[in-house]
Amino acid sequence: MRIYLGLAAALAVAAMLLPDLPRQAAGVLGLAAAEGSDPPAPAAGSKKGGTSGPPPIRVEVASAAAGSLPVLRRTVGTVVPVASTALSSLAAGTIAEIRVRDGAEVKAGEVIARLDDRAVRAALDRDIAAVARDQAALDNAKSALARAQNLMSTGNGTQQARDDASTTEREAEATLALDRATMEIDQVALDNTTIRAPFDGRLGAVLLSQGAYVAPGTPIVTLTQMRPVHVEFSLPDTDLTLIRAALAAGRLTVAVRPLQAADDSADAVTGTVRFIDNAVDRASGTLTLRAELANGDEGLWPGQPLDVEATLGQAEDLVIVPSVAVQPGASGPQVFVVAKDGTVARRPVTIALRSGDRIGLTGGLAGGENVVTEGQLTLTDGARVTASPAPGAAP
Repeated sequence: MRIYLGLAAALAVAAMLLPDLPRQAAGVLGLAAAEGSDPPAPAAGSKKGGTSGPPPIRVEVASAAAGSLPVLRRTVGTVVPVASTALSSLAAGTIAEIRVRDGAEVKAGEVIARLDDRAVRAALDRDIAAVARDQAALDNAKSALARAQNLMSTGNGTQQARDDASTTEREAEATLALDRATMEIDQVALDNTTIRAPFDGRLGAVLLSQGAYVAPGTPIVTLTQMRPVHVEFSLPDTDLTLIRAALAAGRLTVAVRPLQAADDSADAVTGTVRFIDNAVDRASGTLTLRAELANGDEGLWPGQPLDVEATLGQAEDLVIVPSVAVQPGASGPQVFVVAKDGTVARRPVTIALRSGDRIGLTGGLAGGENVVTEGQLTLTDGARVTASPAPGAAP
């Protein structure tokens, strides 16, 4: 550098002596500057070998599809038995025998308990003897009437004798009928000393034991039918039109799970609604419904709370997208639609209903358009994206 400074000073002196030297000195100085300094910096904002702007945002997309969705309502219900009754004695007496254990499954007609029936059996035996006695009296009266009629026809008997024989026969018939009625009453009393199951079901706890005295109507054990069962639940009265239409078409069905398994971890049990209450509860604005479920494995227990999903029909002419594609916005629900040029646009939509992980739309989107399902939080209108199909979505 010192050499260049010395050379520059010498040239300056020489310039005063030689008029043509300045142009040559300028060339030398330029050469020196070129050889002894750094190259010029590029202009601000320029980018070697590329374009300006941020890189595309990676997102996942799914295609909107035209179709229909089931109209679903989710609520909480309760298992209600089709039949449940407290078995009791119709007669007073002492329990002579208990034939079942607590919680046993029984069939219709199976003996549950027996009362001491010795007095009733003695009365029935007396009735049987009275019937036999009065049957013999009736047979004798019929024979006497036949003889009186025969004598009268031959002119050897009187009308009075015939009438007396006829009266005696009718009295004997009435007495025999009374005996038979008494015997039937005592037979019913004997039957009432045996408590039987009126239908198939499961028993609760047996409340009495052998030797206990029971008055008529004293409950002994409760019997509950387990197969089938009803599930009882309520829906808002605003759905009444849908409910009635679905019931008339035979499409009013339910899928139920135990309430603690409402996360769909348990298999659903399906059934058909058989009953709609004939009045709306004005206090709650709801309508009570009952569905019948086979309950073949007795997985549902009377009184058990259930998660109930009722299907009230089908909603048609919808545009269906995954639920994750619809995001809340300042003006309501919205989606990000991917255009063919690789940019996205914010689009407000109208939600008709939700069904599982799908949403049915009635406005704002057309079938076949691609919507963003992952990465919406980093998007703005017009942003460039690199799209890949969402898991399980069509390419």
